[in-house]
Amino acid sequence: MSRANKRSVALTIAGSDPGGGAGIQADLKTFAALGVYGYSAITAVIAQNSSTVNRVMPIDASMVSAQIETLAAERCPAAIKTGALGTAKIVEAVADALSRLDLPAPVVDPVLLRAPERDCSIVRANARCSSACSRSCASLRPTWPKRRR
Repeated sequence: MSRANKRSVALTIAGSDPGGGAGIQADLKTFAALGVYGYSAITAVIAQNSSTVNRVMPIDASMVSAQIETLAAERCPAAIKTGALGTAKIVEAVADALSRLDLPAPVVDPVLLRAPERDCSIVRANARCSSACSRSCASLRPTWPKRRR
């Protein structure tokens, strides 16, 4: 990948926001604006718009690991950012991959409450991620939910 070799690479590990306002889409836009080539490992496919999270479908943890391993084999990212990881298994898979591959400590940006209210497992997994990663991350930057009116 010649484009990646000409500039720094950053990896985002997060969910996909089809509206582009959050998740990997927003991270990749930010990387591009900063002149950084963006890699992404998708943790969940999310049905949402600017006001509603309708459904969350986590990707299998082994597939998340495979994405990270494949990208790191091509070029080690200079920086890593995580967003919504989705499940405890994904949290563990990401932590294992980052450690095993000797990748940089991530900036952790857990999405603490942006999940369908009926799906508390997403909320618990993201809280677990922020707790586990706060001991070994470069920075912890939680995304606080907007207050409902």
